[in-house]
Amino acid sequence: MGVDGDAEAPDLVLACGGERRALREERFAELRIATIDRGRCTKCLRCIDVCAFDAIARGSDGYPLVDEYLCEGCGACALVCPAKCVSLEPRLSGIVKLVETGLGLKIVSSEITAGSRATGHVVHKARELAKEMNPEMIVVDSAAGIGCAVISSIVGVDLLIVVVEPLPPSIAGARRMIELGKRMGLRMVAVVNKHDLNEEASRRVGDELGIEVVGYVPYDPTVIESYAHLQPVLHYDPNSRASKTLLEIFTTLVG
Repeated sequence: MGVDGDAEAPDLVLACGGERRALREERFAELRIATIDRGRCTKCLRCIDVCAFDAIARGSDGYPLVDEYLCEGCGACALVCPAKCVSLEPRLSGIVKLVETGLGLKIVSSEITAGSRATGHVVHKARELAKEMNPEMIVVDSAAGIGCAVISSIVGVDLLIVVVEPLPPSIAGARRMIELGKRMGLRMVAVVNKHDLNEEASRRVGDELGIEVVGYVPYDPTVIESYAHLQPVLHYDPNSRASKTLLEIFTTLVG
């Protein structure tokens, strides 16, 4: 079973044939946004003075206005309001869906709403939903970087596969990921993608990162074609260079 851990830009379902049907959906309203009752507001503007996130500003009519994209829901404004006209209202923070794709695959997709800061929590919920299905194996497709969504994607996994390209920015990003993995005590291996773009740099990746490289995937235009057709490359063209290499890597990892 697959889990799309890129809650800000989920695309795993699209890459695996698109959504055929949604089997289950859970919505989370754990984000809190300050709301001001103008009928009770005295325009004292203490809420503006106390807001550490500059989420409240004075409107043209003198009443305070809340920018819901900046509001962190800390509640400081509600505490200092003498008129008790500020309340913290729940807002939809994310959606987790169990989907059957056009190829018959089951994928749990995580997605946050615009302006939400709950990426890590939504990814955690997606992993929990996948576990409830009791699959033999769960593969989490993490977002890039080392942010909250990534931490939620990799914490407690049996194996972290670091995908890196033979380019300085990618190698630098991989180093940060490996440092994070070490702090979590994870077993890690690397896969070099598009290795033939710089063969010399590709050969140095293992030494530079300090972990085992289990495979080198060549640049293959078939991968682009497979995405355009909403199919994994292994399904679209199992005889392509990329497909054969990926199959070898999978065989190496699972035995």
